[in-house]
Amino acid sequence: MSNFIELVKRGGNEAVKINKPIGVDFHITDKGSDWLWSAFCIFLFFFIIMVLLMFRKPINERLFYYTALAPTGFMMIAYFTMASNLGWTPVKAKYDHVQTSTQAEHPGMRQVFYARYVGWFLAFPWPIIQASIFGKTPLWHIAFNVCFTEFYVVCFLIAALVHSTYKWGYYSFGIAAGIVTSISIMTTTRNLVKNKGNSELMNVFKIFYGIIMFLWLVYPVAFGISEGGNVLQPDSEHIFYGILDVLFLCVMPCLFVVFASYIGMDHIGYKFEAPELQPMAHSVPKALPPKLEKKTKKKGKKSKKSKK
Repeated sequence: MSNFIELVKRGGNEAVKINKPIGVDFHITDKGSDWLWSAFCIFLFFFIIMVLLMFRKPINERLFYYTALAPTGFMMIAYFTMASNLGWTPVKAKYDHVQTSTQAEHPGMRQVFYARYVGWFLAFPWPIIQASIFGKTPLWHIAFNVCFTEFYVVCFLIAALVHSTYKWGYYSFGIAAGIVTSISIMTTTRNLVKNKGNSELMNVFKIFYGIIMFLWLVYPVAFGISEGGNVLQPDSEHIFYGILDVLFLCVMPCLFVVFASYIGMDHIGYKFEAPELQPMAHSVPKALPPKLEKKTKKKGKKSKKSKK
C-alpha cells in the first residue's frame, strides 16, 4: 500500500521540479504549471475535434477548418512548452511592485516566457484571416493585415524583454499596429461584406469581429500588469493570458467554422471544385514494329539453339 501511495505522489506534475526556474525571483509554481497543463488540454481537445470534423468534409469544403486548426495547434505546442516550465528567459523587472523574501536585488528577476510570443506569432494572424474571409478580402490586403498583426506581436515580445522604460515605446508601437489592423478590417472588409447584400452574413461578421476586437484590446492590459508593470505574479499572469488565449485563439477560431458553415461557402463567395479521382487505366502493351518483331524472333531462335 505504501508503494502505491508513493507511486501516486510521484505521478503528479513535476515540471517545475525537473525544469527548475534557476536565476529568477518571480516564476511560476506548481499551481501555475497545473493551469498551463489545463489550457494545453483545452487546445488539444479542440484541435482533435477540428481534425475529426475536417476529415468528414470533402476536400473542397475544408478551408474553414484549416483556419481553426492552425491557431489551436500552434498554441497547443506553446502551452505544452510553458507548462513544462521551458521556453523562458530571466529579465530584470523595471518596477518593484512584486517582491519575494529571497530576492537578492530590487527589482528582482522575472521569468518571461518567449514561447508564448512564438505561439502568438504563428497563431495571432488566423482570427484576422478568418474575419477577412467573411468579405472575401483580396489576398494582398489579407497579407497587409497579417503583417501588421505580426508587427504587433514582435513589438510586445521586444517590450517584454527590455528592462528599461523604453519597453513602453515598443508597447505603443504594438498597440498602434493593432489599431491599424482593426481599422483595416472594420473598413475594407466590412464594406466588402456589406456589398454582398447578405444581412445575415453582415450580422455574423459584426458579432465575430466585435468579440475579436474586444479580446484583442484586453491583451495590452494583461501585458501592462504582468511583464510590463510587474504587478501580477507569473502564476496570475498565466491565468490572465491563458483565459484570453483560450477564447481568442481557440474558441473563436472554432466558432468561426460554425458561423461560416452556417452561412455557406457559396454565400461568402468561395467556390472550389473537388478534383475528380480517375481510375488508373490498365496499360496495354503496344505492338512492336514489323522490323523489331522479326529481330526479336531471330534472337529468340538463336537463344534456343545455343541452349541445345
